[in-house]
Amino acid sequence: MTTGILQFDPIRLPPACQELREEVRTFLNEEIAAGTFDPMSKDEASSFNRPFGKRVAAKGWIGITWPKKFGGQERSFLDRYVITEEFRAVAAPTSSYFTADRQSGPTIMRYGHEDVQNEILPKIVSGDCTFCIGMSEPGSGSDLFGATTRATKTDGGYLINGAKIWTSNAHNSDYMIGLFRTA
Repeated sequence: MTTGILQFDPIRLPPACQELREEVRTFLNEEIAAGTFDPMSKDEASSFNRPFGKRVAAKGWIGITWPKKFGGQERSFLDRYVITEEFRAVAAPTSSYFTADRQSGPTIMRYGHEDVQNEILPKIVSGDCTFCIGMSEPGSGSDLFGATTRATKTDGGYLINGAKIWTSNAHNSDYMIGLFRTA
């Protein structure tokens, strides 16, 4: 008889992931005990915590899936998932490095000039470099199809015409990955 209820087999992580989970939990419990962050806080401003990001970097957990040539450890996305899950469970302050680790760094790896890769990527992995994303614009919000800010190629790079607003952590970040129209 079919009841229409979905049932899933329990998922068992490999032993190495279970060990990583315990390591992450121990780290987070020590950080909470030290007063680094309050898991019950609803204050968004406290989620951008550079010293915490530096300690996460010292554990090797920023850029963990990246190629070694860019400072990463070439570990699995399952390892990154375990770390992310534990950090989310206690509302750890990940804003200082999350965008750089997950979005800006991989974009630079794929499309960045070698000089930019060599300068920026090691700083991301070490927790010394933060990013925000310039996406929202007046009149279109976060609707990328409505974006009107333009980047026009010039001899020295690009000329940007337009405006970005509501860029989370722009005031705290070292760099911004901007989304602009080129055609």
